[in-house]
Amino acid sequence: MTDPIKNRKDEHIYISMEKDIESTTSTWLECVKLIHKALPEINLSDIDISTFFLGKKLHAPIMISAMTGGTALGKKINRNLALAAQENNIAMMVGSQRVALEHPETIDTFSVTRKNAPDIILIANIGAPQISRLRNLRKLDALVSMIEADALAIHLNPLQEAVQPEGETDYAGVLEKITELKEYLKIPIVVKETGAGISKEITRLLIKAGVDIIDVSGVGGTSWAAVEYYRAKSRGNNLRENIGKVFWNWGIPTAASIIEVRSEGRDQIRIVGSGGIRTGLDIAKAIVIGADLGGLAKPFLKPAVRGKEFVNELIRQIINEIKVSMFLTGSKTLDELRQADFIIFPPLKTWLESRNIKFPWWFY
Repeated sequence: MTDPIKNRKDEHIYISMEKDIESTTSTWLECVKLIHKALPEINLSDIDISTFFLGKKLHAPIMISAMTGGTALGKKINRNLALAAQENNIAMMVGSQRVALEHPETIDTFSVTRKNAPDIILIANIGAPQISRLRNLRKLDALVSMIEADALAIHLNPLQEAVQPEGETDYAGVLEKITELKEYLKIPIVVKETGAGISKEITRLLIKAGVDIIDVSGVGGTSWAAVEYYRAKSRGNNLRENIGKVFWNWGIPTAASIIEVRSEGRDQIRIVGSGGIRTGLDIAKAIVIGADLGGLAKPFLKPAVRGKEFVNELIRQIINEIKVSMFLTGSKTLDELRQADFIIFPPLKTWLESRNIKFPWWFY
């Protein structure tokens, strides 16, 4: 008999590769216009995009965002992603490890990452509904040791769970559990959304709970309401199918979410800008408005299925795009990029005004 969690993992992969699951609402990064410097006064070859994150030096401000695990296909994808991450010295977050807790025989589909990437920043991952009812925090030690993780991510996916036919919508007590985890674990805590963004109000609560890093995962890329819409449709579940259709574009666009989190978190939090990030220019813009790293998932999926060399090719392309973005703004380092001149246009500008967010916050 097929296990429903394992089956769901592969379903998510195939739907993500074969169906139209993109939000029809953009990231709003196109509302951020970097000012071109016709005389950059730097050499492209001298640009340094290295950065420190979680105590390690990365060659580029890139994170391979959470995708999969738990199946043979998931293992193949994770192995190829890890190999490429090691060769390029970028960060990686694994997919939800819940399946490995419930089915220990799947542990190797996650541990394959550390075996093939001994030196990278590697982040473990578990869902908020799972920790909300967790009585023994020691169970999470297994997730960390499984991949020798540098941090533990707790992913927030209330939208996906609300649409998913098997959805788990127990979110009461999650914040309290995060606070307990911060006291219990000896590694940093990451809280990440899964495509609907994080607001300044939630940022305030997460900082109070002791969270170290926020991965915004805003609207503009993969819609998990869309993914679950297709799953519900294939099962003839009209109720869930309709919910998925209605909430396809629900959430906070990525650019708005980055600014919301940074305006509230200031220097207290590190930020991963993700959700519809597709190019090095997207990452450059995300950094200018407050992110520390750019996270990508879907763009890496098909290359990871094909092989490590295809993942490497995409990483090299993104790195070159970041460098060109910096060259054209006269930014030799990422710190200089953060000071680059830019203009914000509606609807992002309108959003910030409506939310009473003064940005750039360092001017106020």
